[in-house]
Amino acid sequence: MKSKWIVLAALTAAASPAHAEVKQSSEAGFLVSHMAEVSALPDVVWKRLITPKDWWNAAHSWSGSTAGFSIDAKAGGCFCELIQEKDAKGVLRTIGSVEHMRVIFTQPGKVLRMQGALGPLQSEAVLGTLTVAMEPLKEGAGTKLSFNYIVGGHSRFPMLKMAPLVDKVLGEQFAGLIKPLGTVGAESKTPESEWSLDLKSIDDKASEEKVSEGAEPADAEPDSKTGKPEKVEPDNPE
Repeated sequence: MKSKWIVLAALTAAASPAHAEVKQSSEAGFLVSHMAEVSALPDVVWKRLITPKDWWNAAHSWSGSTAGFSIDAKAGGCFCELIQEKDAKGVLRTIGSVEHMRVIFTQPGKVLRMQGALGPLQSEAVLGTLTVAMEPLKEGAGTKLSFNYIVGGHSRFPMLKMAPLVDKVLGEQFAGLIKPLGTVGAESKTPESEWSLDLKSIDDKASEEKVSEGAEPADAEPDSKTGKPEKVEPDNPE
């Protein structure tokens, strides 16, 4: 059984980064994000989301077909693929199965969160978490939809090279999901809403913690001789 997922794994050692935005990446892992505003209401988007055979690209399956794809949208449910073939009499039979991801959080019309290492990452010691979030647009009928896929762990494939490749493949699936729904605005890869991962707030919090652990205040007056911020000694209690 041939799959572009398998080919993707074989090419990672020599592949150059694809033209795609990746929110974060290092040898320890990466985060990729996609977002769009579509014309359909959240309930309609949800029904399409949990029917992956209608939008997942068969080129990125293990069987070469999405006919056996399904998502059991409840905690513990499986995003699975049946590997099927026709026997000598032309009868379709199941000869195997694949778990792409496992559902860990579900709130119909709002959030679907699943864990699993997609494609070639499945054979590695990594954990991937995909959060699909949606909310109604404030103006007009439509939905703001986002994919956030964060991966971390140990892999035989260089994570820095895997990040843009996984981003490209996940982007294809996202495009397939929203294609018939009609976009309201241009697709974005920088989710900035209360239901998306706010990396800026994390960075700000880290900066505040650094200051509280002994970093010099930003407004400290420089020493006239060294040019460095003058250390302010605390008042001695009487």
